[in-house]
Amino acid sequence: MNDSVAASDSAPAPAVDLGALQVAVIGAGNMGGPVARTMLVAGVQGEHLLIANSSPASSERAAAVLGATAASSRSEALAKADVVVLGVKPYQVLDLAVDLREELAAGAIVISLAAGITLAQIEQALPDGTAVVRAMPNTPISVGEGAVGLMRGGAVTDAQHQLVHALFSRAGMAVDITEEQVHAFIGAAGSLPAFVFTIIEAMTDEGVRLGMKRDLASSLVQQTVRGAATMLRDTGVHPAVAKNGVSSPGGTTVQGLAALEREGVRAGVAAAMAAAAESSRELSKG
Repeated sequence: MNDSVAASDSAPAPAVDLGALQVAVIGAGNMGGPVARTMLVAGVQGEHLLIANSSPASSERAAAVLGATAASSRSEALAKADVVVLGVKPYQVLDLAVDLREELAAGAIVISLAAGITLAQIEQALPDGTAVVRAMPNTPISVGEGAVGLMRGGAVTDAQHQLVHALFSRAGMAVDITEEQVHAFIGAAGSLPAFVFTIIEAMTDEGVRLGMKRDLASSLVQQTVRGAATMLRDTGVHPAVAKNGVSSPGGTTVQGLAALEREGVRAGVAAAMAAAAESSRELSKG
């Protein structure tokens, strides 16, 4: 397998007690929020997970939804934090990291969720020797069925690496990847939910056009997509083998598959993934 797309197997969830861990989430928005929820499910206590958003009101709203605690200020969130999650926009991350230099607790692990901002850039902005991890999650982690790509900085110890895996142990899947592999990861997992949502929407709309009520079409499509993915995961059967298993000669399925190929669905999906990966590469060039 090409080194640029090969990720390690998901690390086994280590037996790490997260009950006393102090976590600060700076920016619990579209991605910081699901990450915070994942960490709470993994065992971080709500009173120990402090949210610091752009305003106290925003922090209160996010904390109430998540079952976490709103910090009165960023300084309060950081004061005793063992882990600091940077959930702000990529263009804000480096300025935020510089601002944090004097506020980070000794030994704190910094986890950045920002695409396109490298470990080296973040490490340079923070005090020397700060443990930095990049995490690329996708949105289905919010229901425990997502994927997270983890990139380990040079100062991260084995114990800290285990701790980070424990924090993401209920995300669905957490894998160690390199910063070069992150571009392929974004195409194959990070941006992929949006592509799947688009396909599910199209299949549901067609079910309605064919005569089904929308709620029934929606339920059938979602259950079938879920079942197909679960079947592949649980059996280890190759998708081509599974596809052939439901394709009778001259039957309805082969006619549908032929239409998919004529319409270029396979090429369209590949192009979408490649475009997401290329966009990630461009972002990382600054």
